[in-house]
Amino acid sequence: MYTSNNEMTPILLGVIFAASLALLAKASHLTIASIEDLIELTGLSEASAGFIILSVMTSVPEMTVAVFSVLQGTPGISIGDILGSNMFNIGIVVGIMVMIAPLERVRSDFLTEMVDILFLSSAIPLLLVVPFFSAYLETVRHLIGAFLIGIFILSIYVMAKARRVPPVKLKKEETDRMNKRSVFMKVVGGTAIVVLAARLTVWSASNIAASLGVPPILIGVKIVAIGTSLPELALDVTAARRGRIRLAIGDAIGSNLSNMALILGFVLLTSPFAVDLTIFTEILPFLLIITLLLWRFLTKGGIPKWGGVMLIMVYVIFQATITGL
Repeated sequence: MYTSNNEMTPILLGVIFAASLALLAKASHLTIASIEDLIELTGLSEASAGFIILSVMTSVPEMTVAVFSVLQGTPGISIGDILGSNMFNIGIVVGIMVMIAPLERVRSDFLTEMVDILFLSSAIPLLLVVPFFSAYLETVRHLIGAFLIGIFILSIYVMAKARRVPPVKLKKEETDRMNKRSVFMKVVGGTAIVVLAARLTVWSASNIAASLGVPPILIGVKIVAIGTSLPELALDVTAARRGRIRLAIGDAIGSNLSNMALILGFVLLTSPFAVDLTIFTEILPFLLIITLLLWRFLTKGGIPKWGGVMLIMVYVIFQATITGL
């Protein structure tokens, strides 16, 4: 009897995992759709709105996964989710977005500044896998976590300085207040569903990893990361089709910075369990390479279609490498 139940467990867990990923992506997208209504009322520039509002909301799945991963004692799933999500955001989300609508003449000082900060926050974990530094990880990881969170706060401050208030968005103030109230309630409800879906995702992923003998970090990098990145993919591709390129690129950069600075910083700062970063030896170099490519394109004024193909190819090579193909 116990053997039969154990044989059924991976199947049942797989169903729960797939359902929770679908619910996570759908709830996140509905929440982001409500945030889009608020963008028209904030007076932020398109890129700033994408970074400050959309990117933070699209990072809600990663943040909730991080919280429950820490509570369950499996921080590896969250860190794998962060790294895999960032690779997916640049390689697939930006790559496909550029294939649809090449990013031309989008050079912006604050966007390049954000990529600079993103590169810095991505380089810090790479240093921690070097034997000399990794030996002191448990001693300094709380300080590193606090430093990464500080980087995120700095980036929000920089983007807030780019605020612009178009006069056309100041009409019908009373109607706007009503809209803000109703949209806020939608955001709260959507976020609650996201939290529940993320809880199920972490629980099922942890048990799948245990039952199949798969390291939790690989589950995080390959499956959870893609599931939690679906909101970015849906939103940014839609934005590209509508010609709102700055909004899309602001979301993509902001989401990655939120993941690497805010969420990774949170995990390092709060996890009561040991965090082994040496398992990221093969993953982090790819993240630095693809982030450097994004920085290079943006500083040159845009990303052509062939640049999108290059980003996608880096992601394909990344997946083949960690899979052992």
